[in-house]
Amino acid sequence: MKSLPNIRKSVLVLLLEVVLFVPAFFTTSPALRSTKSADQYWLETGLSDSELEKLLADENCFADQNIFLACVNAISSMAERFDLVLDLDGDLKPAKQRDVALRITEKAELSLWEKKFNQPEVSLSHGGLSFLQLWHQLEQSAVKKEERAITIATGINGFLSIFKDPHTYLIPIKMYEEVVSNPDSKAANLGFVVRRNHDHLVVRKIFETAEAAKAGLKRGDKIFALNGDPIAELSHAQVSEALKFRNMDRIYLEVDHNNHRKVIEVLRKEQIFPSVSSKMLDESRRVGLITIHRFSKDTCARAKEQIQDLKEMAMRGLVMDLRDNPGGQVEEASCVINLFVAKNQLLFETRYLDAARPADQYVSEHEPIFKGPLAVLINSGSASAAEIVAGSLKDLGRGNLVGERSFGKGSFQDGRLWGVNREVALFETSGLYYFPSGWTPQLVGLQPDIEVKADDVIAQREEDLFLKPIRPLDQWVGPQTLSWINERSCEVSPEADLISLQNFSEDPQISRAQAWLRCGQQNDRNGSL
Repeated sequence: MKSLPNIRKSVLVLLLEVVLFVPAFFTTSPALRSTKSADQYWLETGLSDSELEKLLADENCFADQNIFLACVNAISSMAERFDLVLDLDGDLKPAKQRDVALRITEKAELSLWEKKFNQPEVSLSHGGLSFLQLWHQLEQSAVKKEERAITIATGINGFLSIFKDPHTYLIPIKMYEEVVSNPDSKAANLGFVVRRNHDHLVVRKIFETAEAAKAGLKRGDKIFALNGDPIAELSHAQVSEALKFRNMDRIYLEVDHNNHRKVIEVLRKEQIFPSVSSKMLDESRRVGLITIHRFSKDTCARAKEQIQDLKEMAMRGLVMDLRDNPGGQVEEASCVINLFVAKNQLLFETRYLDAARPADQYVSEHEPIFKGPLAVLINSGSASAAEIVAGSLKDLGRGNLVGERSFGKGSFQDGRLWGVNREVALFETSGLYYFPSGWTPQLVGLQPDIEVKADDVIAQREEDLFLKPIRPLDQWVGPQTLSWINERSCEVSPEADLISLQNFSEDPQISRAQAWLRCGQQNDRNGSL
C-alpha cells in the first residue's frame, strides 16, 4: 500500500488468510485502557446500509456474472459471521462441517456459484433469489445493533473482493490510525500466528513473551479445539471470534505437540508485541537473527538500531526472518533494503494499472550498515512489503532466500477518504511492484534458493484463495533474478552441519539458513563465516 491523505500508510490485510494476531485492541493513550474491538470502530463510523442495499439490488446483482458473484460473496461473508451459509438454493442455513471446509477459501465456494450462473436451464433472477431480501432476513434474525455497522462493512468488502479485486477494501480511519499503522498499539491477544488446515490450526509464529508461550505453546503445535469446540466445525469467523477474548479472561486450547495431546490454559493479558525483534543465534560463529513481524511506522529505524546492536556484539552473519509477515508500508520496506544495499541502487518500482501514470522508482539513498552474509527466511505467509524486501535483496544478489514459496501479492493500494462516509477510508488497488530485473511477484511469489518445508500445513497463496486475483499482462515466466545466471556451486545438505545446530532443531528453516551462511565463500559475494 502506498498513500492516504492525512493518514499514515497502511499494512496489508490478508482477507482470507487466518492470521490470528490482532483480534482486539487497546488505545495507546494511558487514560484509556478498555478494549476496543473492530465492531466498535465500525460502530463509531455510523455506517448505514444504504450503499450495501444499492449493491444488492436485484437489477444490479443479475446484470452480469461478475456482479452476481460479488453479491453472493457479500451475503456469504456476512452470513459467516453468524454461523450461517448461503446454499446453492439461495437459502440461509446453519453451517455444517462440509460448509466450513468449503468456505475456507473464496475461490472454492464461488466456483460452484459460477457454474450455477452459467447453467442455461437456470434462471436465477426469476427463481425467487433476491440478495436484498437475504440481507433483510439476516439483519432481522441475527444482527445485533452493535454488530450492524461491521456486518454492513463485511458485506461491502465481500462485494469489492469480486467486483474490484481481493485487496480493495474499506476500513475505519480511526482503526487505521490507532491500530493498523501504529507499531505500539496494545493488544489483548494470544501473541501467535496460525495457518489453518481443515481440522486444525498450525502455530507458525509465537512471541516469547506471549502468555501462550508461557503456557507451553510452541511453534509447529497443532490446535484442534478452542474452548472445547473442534476447529473442524468452526468457520474462519468463529475461530477469529473465539480468539478475541471477549468477556473472557482465559481460553483453553486443545493442542497436539509431537503427537501428544494436551489442553493448555492461556490467560488474557495486555501486551505490546514489537514490529522488530532480534538476538544472537550462534555465539561461536557470531550469527545474528532479526525478525520483522510487520512493516509499520518506524520499523526501519528499529531494525537499524537492532542491527547496530548485533554488530557491537561482533556479528559476522545475519538471518532476517520475514516469515508470516503480511507486509505494510512501502517506504519502510525500501528503507530496510537500503540497510544492506549500496547507495544509488534501483531497489524496485511501482507501475500503475493506469498506463498514463509514470512508474515510481525507489532508489537506495544511503550506504549500507551491514555488508556481511545475509540469509532471508520466507514462507507462504510472507506477502506484499515482505516480498518486496526479500525479492529485491535476492534480485540484487545481496541475500539468499531460505524456506517456502511466498504468498504472491505484488499489488499495492492507494488510500483515500471514502466519499460516502468521511469516517471510513477506501484502499483501492492501483498497480504492481516490479523488481530491478523486470518481474513482479504477483501470483508467482518468490521461490527460495534453498527450499525447506517446516510445517504440516496446506499453503494457501494469492492464486489459491481468491476467485479473481489480478493477473499481470506481463506475468513472469523466466528466472526470478539475474543472479541465477551464476551457477550455485554449493548445496546445503551435510547432515553433520545441521546436527551441530541442535538448539534450533524445532526450526529447520533457521538451521538451514545458518548452514547456508557457513557453506563457503563461493555462495555469497560478501564472503562466508
